[in-house]
Amino acid sequence: MDIPFPHFPELSDGVAYISAGASVIIGLMLVGWGRLWSRPTVGLIGVGAGFLCGDLLSGSMKVNPGVARAAVGSILGVLGFVAAPFMWAFLAGFLCASVGGGFLAADFVAEAGLKVDPPAGGFTPELWAEWFRVFAGDVSADMWQERAATMLLVMAPVGLIPTMIGLWKPRFITIVMTSLTGAIVVVSGAIVALVQSDPTYWPKAWSGLLIPLYIAGGLWVAGMAMQYSFAMAAARKKKAKEAARAQQDIR
Repeated sequence: MDIPFPHFPELSDGVAYISAGASVIIGLMLVGWGRLWSRPTVGLIGVGAGFLCGDLLSGSMKVNPGVARAAVGSILGVLGFVAAPFMWAFLAGFLCASVGGGFLAADFVAEAGLKVDPPAGGFTPELWAEWFRVFAGDVSADMWQERAATMLLVMAPVGLIPTMIGLWKPRFITIVMTSLTGAIVVVSGAIVALVQSDPTYWPKAWSGLLIPLYIAGGLWVAGMAMQYSFAMAAARKKKAKEAARAQQDIR
C-alpha cells in the first residue's frame, strides 16, 4: 500500500524537548526495569484514560465532570495496577493481530487495485490520522465482506496465541512487552528532539523509519536480556535465602 507519510507536528521548543526528555527517561526505565515498573505504569495509563473518558460519563449520567473523571480515573487506575500482566498479554495479542491484519490489508489492496488517495487538506498529523481512520475502516469493511474466512483463520491464531502465552507466563509477557514499549518510546523521544532541532531529519517516506526500527529492535533485545538476567539473579538469591533458612530451621 502506498500510504502517504504524515508531516511532523508543529511543536514549540519547550513542549518538544520536555516531551522528548520525559519519553527517553520513561522508556529507559521500561527497557531495563519494566517488570518492576509495569504495575505503576499501567495504573497511571488507566488514570489518564479515566480522565479522558470521564467527560463521556458525565454527559450520559448528568454528573459533575470533575467527579466523573475522578471516579473513572481511580477505577481504571486500580484496575490497571492490579491486572497489569493481563493487560500486557492482551496488548501483545492485539499488536500481533494488527500486524497480521496489516499484511492481509496490503495484499487485499494490491489485488483489488484500490487507489490510495492522499488526505484532503494536507498531511498534518490530525488530518492524516482522520483520513487513515476512514481509509482503514473502508478497507476493513470490504475485507470482511470478501475475505471473512481468511481473516478469521489468520488473525484469530495470530492474536490468541500470544495472549494465551501471556496469560500462562505473565512474567515473560511483561518483560517482552515492557521492553518493546520502552524501546519504542525511547526512539520516538529521540526522533522528536532530533527533528525539532533540524526538521530535515524527518523522513519523507516510510522507508526512512528503517534505521529507527533497527535501533528500537536492538534496545528491545537488550532490554529483554537485561530484565531476564535481573529476574534470574533475584530468583537465585531467593532460593539461596530459602535454603539457608531451611538449614537454620533444621539446626
